[in-house]
Amino acid sequence: MNNFWKNVGYPLCIMIVGGLLVRFLNAYVPREVIIVLIAATCFAFGVSLHYGKRSNGWIQKFIVAFFFIFFIFWDLGYIVLPQLKYAFDVVGIQGFVIYLFYVFCGWSFFK
Repeated sequence: MNNFWKNVGYPLCIMIVGGLLVRFLNAYVPREVIIVLIAATCFAFGVSLHYGKRSNGWIQKFIVAFFFIFFIFWDLGYIVLPQLKYAFDVVGIQGFVIYLFYVFCGWSFFK
């Protein structure tokens, strides 16, 4: 039962608590805070999906953190590169795909 809670319960709790926080705070805090909260929730969900031995390699964590912060700033609109925006539009990297990338960053942070 403990292994079941670790593999299923933690990710489920993160989804529920994160969803409720975003839902309730949406009317009271600025859009930027909501985007950062969504990114943090997706990252925490990704971390909870990775079970097993965790890596201590700092280079991988640095690269993952760089891309995570880059996509947060991209989502907030602070980084605007026309050529990259065009490439993202062609490939289809928008909205939901960026949230999936946050989950992937969380999952690969300790891999």
